[in-house]
Parts: sequence; C-alpha cells; structure tokens
Amino acid sequence: MSDRDIAGPPVAGNGALAGRRLVLLMAVSANLFGNLNFSGVNVVAPAIEAELGLSATGIVWLTLSCMLLMAAVSAPVARLADILGRRRLTILGVWVAIVGFLGGALAPDPWTLFASRALTGVGLSTFFTTSMTMIAASYPKEERGRVFGLAIGAVYVSLSVGPVIAGAFSQAFGWRPLFGFWALMLVPTLALAYMVEKEPPVAKGESLDWKGVPLWAFGVTLFFAGLASLTTQRTALAVAALVAGALLIAAFVWRGSRSESPLLDLSLFTESRRFSLSSLAAYVSYVSSFSIALLMSLYFQYSKGLSPFYAGLALVVQPLVQAALTPLAGRLSDRHDPGLIASLGLSVILCGMLFFVFSLGGSTPVWVDLIPMSLCGAGFALFSAPNSNAIMSAVPPPRLGQASGVITITRLSGQLSSMALTSMVFALVIGPGEITPDKYPSFIKAARILFLAFSPLCVLAIFASLARGRPKAS
Repeated sequence: MSDRDIAGPPVAGNGALAGRRLVLLMAVSANLFGNLNFSGVNVVAPAIEAELGLSATGIVWLTLSCMLLMAAVSAPVARLADILGRRRLTILGVWVAIVGFLGGALAPDPWTLFASRALTGVGLSTFFTTSMTMIAASYPKEERGRVFGLAIGAVYVSLSVGPVIAGAFSQAFGWRPLFGFWALMLVPTLALAYMVEKEPPVAKGESLDWKGVPLWAFGVTLFFAGLASLTTQRTALAVAALVAGALLIAAFVWRGSRSESPLLDLSLFTESRRFSLSSLAAYVSYVSSFSIALLMSLYFQYSKGLSPFYAGLALVVQPLVQAALTPLAGRLSDRHDPGLIASLGLSVILCGMLFFVFSLGGSTPVWVDLIPMSLCGAGFALFSAPNSNAIMSAVPPPRLGQASGVITITRLSGQLSSMALTSMVFALVIGPGEITPDKYPSFIKAARILFLAFSPLCVLAIFASLARGRPKAS
C-alpha cells in the first residue's frame, strides 16, 4: 500500500518531502503563535478587570466568548475546507484572527472586547482545524503520531511562553498593545500558508448543508452561553437559551442523519467504537483540565500576591512539561497502542487534580502548587497526541477532514463545558462583582470545588479510553 493510499488525497505535494515539511511547519507555526493568547489572557485578566470593570464571571467570558465562536464554526469549517480547499480556508482564518486581535486592542468596553474575542475565535478555529487536516493528509499513517506530537507540542510551547510574554508585555506596555502583538505573531503562519502548494479540494463540486449551518452554530452558541449563565441574575434567560440550544442541536443531529451531504458525518461515531470512545475521552479530559490555567493564574495573583510576570513564570511549569513530553508520546503511539498510552496520561491527570484539592491555600508555598501542575502537564502530554492519533487512525482517508473537525469540536466542547462550569461555580460561591481581597477565601473555596468536580470526570475519561479496545491491524 502506498503513502497516498494510506494518507488520502495529496496536500502540498504529498509525494515531495519538502512539501510535507512545509505543511508541517505551517501547522506548527499556527499552533505556536495562535495559542499564545489562551494562556496569556488569563495573566492580564486582572488588568482588564480593573480598566473595564469586569466581574468575576466577566473574566471567564474573556475566554468563553472566543471559544463559543470557535465551536460554532468548527463543523462548517471542516466541511467547507473539503469543498473549497484547506489552504484557502487556512489563509482566510488567519486574516480573520488578525482582525479580531486588533479589534480587542481598541475595544472601549467589555461588550466590544467580547465581540472582538468572538471574531478571533472564528479565525482561530478555521486555521486550527484545516492545518491539522493538512498534516494528516500529507503524512502516511505510520508517521502521524510523530507529526501530531510535533504540532501539538507546539501548542504547549506556546502555552508555556504565553503567560511569561503576557506578564512582561503588560507590565511594560499595558494589556492593549499585547493584543496587537498577538496579531503580529500570526504573520509567519500567514506567509507559510501562502507558500503552501494549492491542493485540489477533496469534495469539489459537493454542496455545503447551508440549512445545517445555523442549526449547529446557533445551537452550540445558545447552549453553552446558557450553561455558563445559569447561576447569574438572568437565570430565566439562561434557561431559555440552554433549552433553545439543545433543541437546535437535536434538530442538527436529526437533519444530519438524513442528509446525503451532512455538515458533520455522524456515522463516524456509529461505525467505529474506537472513534466514538476516543472522542468521548477527549471531551471529558478537556472538561476536567481546561480551567486549570485560569484558576491558577488568579490564584497566584490574588492569593499569593504575585505580579503578572511572576504569575506567568509559575504558569509555565505545566505547559513546559507538556511541550517536553508530547513529541515522545506521539512517537510512542506510532509503535504501541495509542489508547493505552492515552489512558495512562488520564490517570496522571487524575492524580494532579486530587493534589490540587488538598494543596490550595494561602499558606501553601508556591513550589508545592507546582507539583500538581507538573503532574497535569505530564498526563496531558501522554494523552493528547496518542488520542488524536487514535481518532485519525480510526477513519478511512477520504474522511480525514471530518475526523479532524470532530477532534476540534470535542476539544472545544470540552473546553467550553469547563469554562461554563467555572463560571457557574464562581457565580454561586464568589458572587457578583469584582474579586476583591475580601472575596479571596471564597475564590479558594470555588477553586477547590472545581478541582473536586473535575476528578470523577477524569475517572470517566479513563474508562472511556480503556473501553475503546485495541486498533485493528492495517
């Protein structure tokens, strides 16, 4: 069997080593520079709170507004990229993200900032989804674990340096120029995308399910926005949004099951147990781990009194461990069952979560707090690349684009659920308004409740990961 038979349609000169490496370099650049803001925005959240008057839940919406739109466009983008071309959608996505960052730098009020973050999310979701599909299609199956390890490792390098850069930049220039810096950092990815060879669309001539687009986009947005707002003062409106979102998602599933050209191929879940359980494990793992960066950033600044720069240095530990171990985990998943490696990673994350529950407190030395962060970093490194490898290896070559879209969707849905749960607990335990010194004990209580809630979710993810079974021999 040839590389082309294994990997699917050629992308960027699939038969040429230089073309493959250019696609990989573009994907690494996208993950490296596109993820700087996710860890960085947590560090500058107190400064934004002070200038724009954000509440505790408003801080959560700095990330939530971006990720809501990432999830809303993830399914349409995955399908549209197959129809119009992945390179074209990648370039468009980078431009949209740049405009979103610049809008955030100029935002005069919280609502304009949230809207800019939403636009940024549209762009980021687009090129994150397409770039991962392109490297999956460019490399043969037996090499995907290695290249996924490199691409995902770039995410963790970005998350490592993101807090330090944001802390130092904001202390020197303020938080607004930081958004402009994030826009500038996407220029290398844009240049590489233009250099990639144009590829024929794998679904050229097929149509996009335009009726399914609003069902998905509005369904996801309303559902998670409602979930995040359940415990606020607008409870009735939140419940209405939650119910409306659930109904629209149900309508999307019903339509997709009857469409000849669905926006999201739901048969992927029913045809492969390995695919469906790997996706479930990914979703639950992100629910239980995504809020760690936000919680620990606020913890270091509010409870430990660290400056944004030193808080950023402390936050480096987890993603630095992830960056160091992820390429190794990716290579291991090419040689051994990726499901078992991913399950081991989830078990390590669980240990980190339980450590957080008992270690957080005003009298705990900072170095002690770095231990569970290191455990979570090591666990997620062992989980991410092997689990992505398991998902992409469970589908035939023509459906790689849909599988990549599912990876993005499950990740974003898990992250949104994590932030929504964080928002709910903040509202219930801390209450309305800013997090002032008198509310610091309440913040510690809220953080412990969240880590305690995340722990059984890790157990569920472990069971899902183990239950998927061994991969079929190729």
